[in-house]
Amino acid sequence: MSLLILAGNTCYPIFLRFLLWSIAKVLPNRGAFIETKSTIRFLLDHPRRCYTTLFPSSHTWWLLGTIVVLNCTDWAAFEVLNIGNSSLTSLPTGTRVIDGLFQAIAVRSGGFYVVNVAELRIGLLVLYAIMMYISVYPVVITMRNSNVYEERSLGIYAEDPAERREVPQKSLLGSLLRRLTHHNHSSSSEPRGYFIRQQLRGQLAHDLWWIVLAVLFITIAETGQFEDDPINYSVFNILFEVISAYGCVGISVGLPGAAYSFCGGWHVISKLILCAVMIRGRHRGLPVAIDRAVLLPGESLGAAEEEDAQIRMERTLSKEPTMTASV
Repeated sequence: MSLLILAGNTCYPIFLRFLLWSIAKVLPNRGAFIETKSTIRFLLDHPRRCYTTLFPSSHTWWLLGTIVVLNCTDWAAFEVLNIGNSSLTSLPTGTRVIDGLFQAIAVRSGGFYVVNVAELRIGLLVLYAIMMYISVYPVVITMRNSNVYEERSLGIYAEDPAERREVPQKSLLGSLLRRLTHHNHSSSSEPRGYFIRQQLRGQLAHDLWWIVLAVLFITIAETGQFEDDPINYSVFNILFEVISAYGCVGISVGLPGAAYSFCGGWHVISKLILCAVMIRGRHRGLPVAIDRAVLLPGESLGAAEEEDAQIRMERTLSKEPTMTASV
C-alpha cells in the first residue's frame, strides 16, 4: 500500500524514470529493438520536452532525496512525540514502528491513517499540518525548475533582470535564499536561482491567504458549534481540516461517535468554502504559459524558441560588464 501511495503521487516521476531506465538497460541492441531503445534514450535525455512529470537525472535524485527527508522526519516525529501516549502504548513496539512509517508516507498524499488522529500529540498534528501544506512543493518546484522554458512559463521576462539585480535584499530570508540558490555568479545560475526564490515566495506567501480567509469564514459560520463544543470545534481542528483539503490529502481529526470526517458536522456554507479550497489547492501554482511538453510543433513554437534564445543572449551579454568589473 505504501508503494502504491508513493508511485501514484509524489514518487510517480521517480518510478517512471526508473521504469524507462530499466527498459533501456534490458532491451538488446539489435533488430527491431534499436528504434525502441533510441526512443527511450531520447526520453531519458530530454524528458521535459516530452512529458511534464518526467525529469532529468539530477532533478529526479533531488526529488527522491527531498521525499526521503520529509518522510523520515514524519516517521521520527511519530515515534518520538508519541512516547508516553496512552492511545499507542498498548500497541506492540514493532507494530507501532510500522504504523509510524505508514502514517509518514500517507500523511502528505494518501489520506489514510491507522490510528485515531485526534488522539495523537498536538505537536505531531502541527507537523502533519505543515507537511500537508508543503506536500506539493517537491514535485511542483522540480517540475518548474526542470522546465526547458521555465522563464516563459513563469513570466520571468516581465521585468529587466539588470534592474532586478540592483535592488538590495537585506532581509534574513532573502540572504538565506540567495545562499541556497546562488552557488556561483554565472549567467546560467542567476535565472535559475531567481526562479527558485520566486517559487518559494509564491507558495509560502500568496497561497496562505486562501487558508487564512477560509479559516476565518468557516469559524464565523461555525460559531454556534464552537460555543456548544469548543474542544472538538476548536480553531486548530478547523485549520487542520482546511490545510488537509488545500493539500488534497483527506486526513481529518473526525468527530466523536461519528463515522465521517470533521467537516461532516459543518454547515452547508462551510462545506462549500472547503470545496472551493480543495479546487484552489488542486490547481495552485499553475504556470503563466502552457508547458513546453504539451505543445505541438509549429511556427508559433519555433518563434518562441528563437525569442527565448535571443533574450538569453541579451541577458548574458548584459552581465558580462558587471562580472568583469567585479573581478
